[in-house]
Amino acid sequence: MIATDPGRSRVKPGDPIVVCEGVSRVYHVGGEDVYAVRDVSCQVAAGKLVALRGRSGSGKTTLLNIISGLDKPSKGRTSILGHETTRMNDRALTDLRRHFIGFIFQSFALLPVLSAFENVELPLRIAGLGARDRTRRTTELLELVGLGRRMHHRPFELSGGEQERVAIARSLANQPGLIVADEPTGELDSVTGLQIMMLFRRIVQEQGVTIIMATHDPTISEIADETLIMSDGRMSHDIPEELQGTGILDAAHLPGTLHGEIALAADAGGLSTRADRNSARDAPRPEDVQLPPLPPRPVRVQDEGEGDSPPSGS
Repeated sequence: MIATDPGRSRVKPGDPIVVCEGVSRVYHVGGEDVYAVRDVSCQVAAGKLVALRGRSGSGKTTLLNIISGLDKPSKGRTSILGHETTRMNDRALTDLRRHFIGFIFQSFALLPVLSAFENVELPLRIAGLGARDRTRRTTELLELVGLGRRMHHRPFELSGGEQERVAIARSLANQPGLIVADEPTGELDSVTGLQIMMLFRRIVQEQGVTIIMATHDPTISEIADETLIMSDGRMSHDIPEELQGTGILDAAHLPGTLHGEIALAADAGGLSTRADRNSARDAPRPEDVQLPPLPPRPVRVQDEGEGDSPPSGS
């Protein structure tokens, strides 16, 4: 059994919260071995926002499932919060996920018959928390994500961004040390997606939780503490050219986009768009500015006979 006190499984900031050593995941399809993840080794430090990027089919989701204990590698070793998951049985893995890992899904996975409050409260009920503590914790979390006034609305009465915020609050319910988010902004518009990314950044800073977020958007690399790249099942720290496309921040000045709203959201989060950074970088320094030469002083031409006239009063 795993101790259910979250404090016992928290690690110090900077220490590894997830460790993968030579991890591979092989599926047997039609008599052939298909590698979804191949010989991946990595560490994720506590208290960090980590981006996991890659094209579709690169192995991102498979690696997230292994990291979060939803799946086991065919080869290699995985440790989560000090627990070696490759040696744990299903019941121990369930306890680990229930008490120490939060999940955020692309489709939100909210129960439609429950209100936002009830969706966030449900994990606390399962964990056996008392009614008074459940109410306090649920209210705190919904206020943290900016939904204090809409906590009694059901999912169909909330926008996509608001549903995502409910999912984020629910993932924090049991004070996890690790949150795994699989394409959490995939169904959101650009402005709302940027706001969600900045909310992740604030949660990491204020709550001390570690977030691993899989996404296609290049913007997350500018917000995250570290970016991991998956390509054909292998991991790299170098961002290939095909993944250096236009992100939310880069789209701020493109025609046909919500450039004004994106810029406002970026400013509110303390970010600057790439165009703003390029303008600041290319702006001349004061010492490099060359002032234009002064125009020559006009020469006064005397009228004919003006110099021969005697001074007045002579």
